[in-house]
Amino acid sequence: MRPKETEWYIGIELGNKWTMVSSYTVGMKEPETKGLVAGSQSYRIPTALCKKRGISQWYLSEQTEGIYIEHLLEKVVKGEIVEAEESYEAKELFLVFLRKVIRMALPGKGIVAVTRCVFSVEQLTTELAELLLGCARELGWKPEQILIQDNKESFYAYAVSQKQELWMYDVALFSSEDGAVTYWNMSHDKKTIPQICKVTEQYLGELPKDSDERDLEFAKMLEKTLNGRIVSAVYLIGEGFEGGWMRTSLQVVCRGHRAFQGKNLYTKGACYAGVLDAHAEKRETIYFCEYKTEKNVFLKASYQEREYMYPLVEAGRNRHQIQKKCSVLLEGEPSLDVWVQSPGKKEAVIESMELQGLNSVEGRRCRLELQIEGKLENGLQLKVRDIGLGELLPGSNQEWEYEIG
Repeated sequence: MRPKETEWYIGIELGNKWTMVSSYTVGMKEPETKGLVAGSQSYRIPTALCKKRGISQWYLSEQTEGIYIEHLLEKVVKGEIVEAEESYEAKELFLVFLRKVIRMALPGKGIVAVTRCVFSVEQLTTELAELLLGCARELGWKPEQILIQDNKESFYAYAVSQKQELWMYDVALFSSEDGAVTYWNMSHDKKTIPQICKVTEQYLGELPKDSDERDLEFAKMLEKTLNGRIVSAVYLIGEGFEGGWMRTSLQVVCRGHRAFQGKNLYTKGACYAGVLDAHAEKRETIYFCEYKTEKNVFLKASYQEREYMYPLVEAGRNRHQIQKKCSVLLEGEPSLDVWVQSPGKKEAVIESMELQGLNSVEGRRCRLELQIEGKLENGLQLKVRDIGLGELLPGSNQEWEYEIG
């Protein structure tokens, strides 16, 4: 799946130490990662701001001359006050940082022309999701333009956006930073439509500092994790794999697999995730993890004497970003039936919500406002309010709440 005409996507890998940003639009074979120096292959931007003493202008830089404020993400999550000739709230500097990073990848028409801006973080928490959503609003983004996900989902989006032969079976990713090696495996269920994809994580341990020993130890890790399994592609990312020390281990990697090495997979994957989200109706796969909805939620409704299923929530959505509001005209008994269905299944579970105390009018007809919200750690919450049929028949404003698992 590729961008359509006029579509523009931005992918930001946001870390406490480093940040990377890419853009993706029609005519590009793949997302383009931006660097501080044009034409440079150094894509890592310190999550930091720098300024000269006596001057209030902040800028992005890899240099630490003057006043250098690093680890901005950690500082803003903690709500710190930063001293830099004067006092700043960490969020104030973080917004300056984000604005400068985003500007590197914006189209000529600015924010309004961006289809999706996707943030990819190492670990997604409720606190971080709310922080980034709030920052996005302050920077002028609309809610529907923003996605927030973790690096595992960016890996998934990158993998399934390649040629199908590269993800026909499982896909493996090995990441190495500061000598530690982590292994991710993406699998997908071919029996479901769309195919359900998941990523599992395993910590493999530390590598020796000596290059020869490191090579042999990593080869053993590869043998242990890959042998006996069908893997279509292997990705190696992180500074730990640099330096040309892989000889024996590289032979193991390439044995029956397509292998790729690089640093900017997550930022590109974030761009691909934006495309998948914007064209969700055409997707072949769906990604499940702890912050995703794993069920489709519908209301059975009728319009002009025809019955249909009205979607409240689609499977695969980020729970922390679900906020939907609609109104319905209720006839008959004072209850709502919510249909909950797994992807690829014909059967649905019907969950009935009793609206106790609802006063019906005009032949048991009421107008209700429905609002559905999600949270990162748990399920969905459906709120119902009696809003009535206008000034002549006002509603009671009575409210009901219902949890959808």
